[in-house]
Amino acid sequence: MVTKNYLRLINIALISCFLLVLATGCGQNSKAAPAADPTKNSESTQTSAPQKVKIGYSQVRISLPIFVAAEQGLFKKNGLDVELEMFDTAQPLMDALCGGKVDVAGYTALPITFSGQLRSKTDLYYTTAIMEDDKHPLSMLMVKKDSSISSIKDLKGKKIGILPTIAYKAWLEMILKENGISAEDVTIQNVAPAMTPSALESGTVDAMFTIDPAVTTTIQKGIGKLLYEGAIVPKYMGSPFPFGSFNMTKDFVTKNPDTAQKIVKSLDEAIDFINSNQQEAKKMMANYLPDAQKPFVTSYPDASFLKSTEFSAEALMKVADLYKNQGIINEPIDLSKSVYKYTP
Repeated sequence: MVTKNYLRLINIALISCFLLVLATGCGQNSKAAPAADPTKNSESTQTSAPQKVKIGYSQVRISLPIFVAAEQGLFKKNGLDVELEMFDTAQPLMDALCGGKVDVAGYTALPITFSGQLRSKTDLYYTTAIMEDDKHPLSMLMVKKDSSISSIKDLKGKKIGILPTIAYKAWLEMILKENGISAEDVTIQNVAPAMTPSALESGTVDAMFTIDPAVTTTIQKGIGKLLYEGAIVPKYMGSPFPFGSFNMTKDFVTKNPDTAQKIVKSLDEAIDFINSNQQEAKKMMANYLPDAQKPFVTSYPDASFLKSTEFSAEALMKVADLYKNQGIINEPIDLSKSVYKYTP
């Protein structure tokens, strides 16, 4: 009887030990997994899907931060699935932004943006900026290489082609006026960037007032030469001159605050790259330009951009007031709360 009781006790002890090993992992060298934190959502550790956004860009040099952000993978790194939509110039680009056809857009000259905003009654944010000075010229006056035109005053009675935007018409009229020539004394006609070399070579126009890549392409092909060395618009508007900006509608930012921050962070990082790697950044333009212009990208002047944290509402309002006083825009515009910054 004792023997039976003794065996029964041993069996109970062995079973208890076996159950204890199963429950605690006794005899193993591995560390037990930590208990799940009930305050954390299990999905929070998973990588979220990239946020989709359509960015419109103008097929000119001022859109360089967008090209760099795409080529360097900065949009993707910051959690964005970006679709880029090309526009020949900034005028239709701004029309598309104010018309709700693209979510965000850049870069556009400020007169175009101001006019589009006032006309459409669309509230816009301005973020990052491209600046112009003699070391970083953007808008240039050009004549045929063998032209007898040697000064701005010689343009009286001539045909002048411009980039098809209200900005270039307004700037040209300002430059002519400062040199004693009225708008009625010349013929101003729109010339698409890709048509600039042929328009000048054929004599369709006597001079061109436009932007890269059209200018450098025309000069590198031996067709044209600069009529004015340096940055001509800042000569009359002040230097350095805020030329243009990247824009987002305030409605888009309100509905997509996280996406907006990621876009601007990507652009700021692209600007850092541009400032440190001007030649490499220029090469990245080639994938976004017409074939005829691709070989000349490294010949473009260096670019000067301000990150979102460096561009101020005060500078933006100063330019808007200047354009109002000059009649480039026809009414005041309140931009005191319109500069959008990346906030880490």
